[in-house]
Amino acid sequence: MADDKLRVGIISCSGEEIPEGTISRLATRRVLEMLRPDQTVTLCLPLFLAGNEQERDFARTHPTITIDGCDKRCAQCGTEKHSGPVSAALVVTDMLNGQYPNCARNSRQRGEVDREAVWIVAETLAATVDQVLEEVGGAGACGTDDDGCACSRPLPGGTIVVNGHEVTIPGLKMIFGHLVETGVAAEPDNAARVLETVAVYHPVPEAKKDAYQEALLAAYQKHCADAGE
Repeated sequence: MADDKLRVGIISCSGEEIPEGTISRLATRRVLEMLRPDQTVTLCLPLFLAGNEQERDFARTHPTITIDGCDKRCAQCGTEKHSGPVSAALVVTDMLNGQYPNCARNSRQRGEVDREAVWIVAETLAATVDQVLEEVGGAGACGTDDDGCACSRPLPGGTIVVNGHEVTIPGLKMIFGHLVETGVAAEPDNAARVLETVAVYHPVPEAKKDAYQEALLAAYQKHCADAGE
């Protein structure tokens, strides 16, 4: 990586036999791509366990969080065996506490319950990233380079025009996708809802809220039209 920001490594469960494994991976991507794209990278658990020294060395020298689907804690156990103690270890079944039953094992079969579960786990993971960075001081050198795992690279942001100036919002398409999934129609009556949702992940200056709201509604309407919604 080209900058010197300290990033937190996230190692997610690779199991597919239970829904929580899928939830852990989807939540990890949401944190990487939308919630904390500048503070996190992901480490590939299969590569890590297979002996990839770049993955293992990162976990030795940087704060690392594991997120497992169940209490077998495969990601945590594997990481600590080869690289030492992790900064935090999360378990999806503990976070959800049985409140989201009947989730799908396959991400292509996700329903509303699955989407809510992913959001809850992602927000908990993002808060844990913040806590870990606060504990270590939040500054330092990142030891990875551009040859790292491609899944650690955030998706490009979406661009809107606010008062004649282009503004890039990380993960904008994913945010819009979440709004579509939760039934928010691309109508003027929902403009404040669109702004409120985007503002969770992107700072909106108080003096420019009206301009942001207008620009975001227009962009959301285009997104829905392009997607045939």
